[in-house]
Amino acid sequence: MTDPEPLLTISSFARLVGLSPSALRFYDDCDLLRPVEVDARSGYRYYAAAQEHRAVLIRRLREIDVPLPQVRLVLDGQREEAHRALEAHVAATQGRARRAGEVVADLVAALTVEGDGAGGVADGDRGAAGGPTTVSVGGPELASAIRQVAPAAAQVPDVPALTGVLLDITGAELVVIATDRYWLAMRTLPTHAVDGPDRRVLVPVDELSALAAWVARYDRVVLRATSAGLTVAPADGAADVRDVPLLVDEFPSYRVIFERVDTPRQRVIVDRVALQRTVLATGATGATGATGATGADGPVVLAADGAALTVRAEGDDEGVRLNAVCTGSPEPIAFRPSLLAAALETSVGPDVLLEVIASDRPVVVRSADQGTFTTLVMPVRVTAPAPG
Repeated sequence: MTDPEPLLTISSFARLVGLSPSALRFYDDCDLLRPVEVDARSGYRYYAAAQEHRAVLIRRLREIDVPLPQVRLVLDGQREEAHRALEAHVAATQGRARRAGEVVADLVAALTVEGDGAGGVADGDRGAAGGPTTVSVGGPELASAIRQVAPAAAQVPDVPALTGVLLDITGAELVVIATDRYWLAMRTLPTHAVDGPDRRVLVPVDELSALAAWVARYDRVVLRATSAGLTVAPADGAADVRDVPLLVDEFPSYRVIFERVDTPRQRVIVDRVALQRTVLATGATGATGATGATGADGPVVLAADGAALTVRAEGDDEGVRLNAVCTGSPEPIAFRPSLLAAALETSVGPDVLLEVIASDRPVVVRSADQGTFTTLVMPVRVTAPAPG
């Protein structure tokens, strides 16, 4: 009798199949690729070598932007259905490429007409106690994190701390986070060469947003934080140092907020762009079907059931049905359209995962393609219909 093959940790399996650990956790959450064992005490996931084939197929399908519902169909559906789904995806991709080529041709022609002197892209548009804390992070990654998180900062300075973006340096990661009390956005970045104590610095959102285009030019940048300020410099030693002022205020304890997020009752995976467009269109139309009838930001209700997510205006009996992967107990939930659409806009990739706890609790909106980016969106109460 031969001994069973040893199981692989999530990190080892991730290296074997070419996926990130965060992607594997996401595919576990949506029941697409479950580990063969989860340690009940630590929560660590373990995989078998026999799962490599399925994992590689998922990776290859996602590399060509096949939406998750179609990935599941290709892996687990009938062969004929899988073939049709893949052929339809190729046709749609070719159509988008053809339209993109036509747009680019028009833009090139327009730039040529405007003349050589006016073309091009402006530089600005390219893309604690103890001693100081220094940390090195990827420049493009930091720029991306800033652009994703900054929109969640408050626009009205009634609580000054909420008009800033928190940079939380803790050992092996840098957390970039902002919230306006109704929407929280957080991105976690891996760090290199950390020196000094853990430190939290609060930066005005305008200052940090202005910095994003600059840090994106460098492969890696070094942040040096003290209680008095923050400096950012290229890691290659170039003489180009930026001084960033700080906000002196207390940012909410976001870790406590996430600790209070219970296990979701329902998970919904849906096309991100389709959901965003439907939410905005439904909110603008309103319950009576006339634009602006409930105000430009009237509540929209999301109701998942089986293989579809229905988006409808408050008070409507019907709505728009979107293909979705839904698991758990159905829990209709309402949002301000502009708020949910903004959270969807800052995510990346073709699909998004909604984790619903209850109709009066924050909903976790996770990017399907970037497990390091998470948002919390507060739902709204739906007005009870008047008695007839």
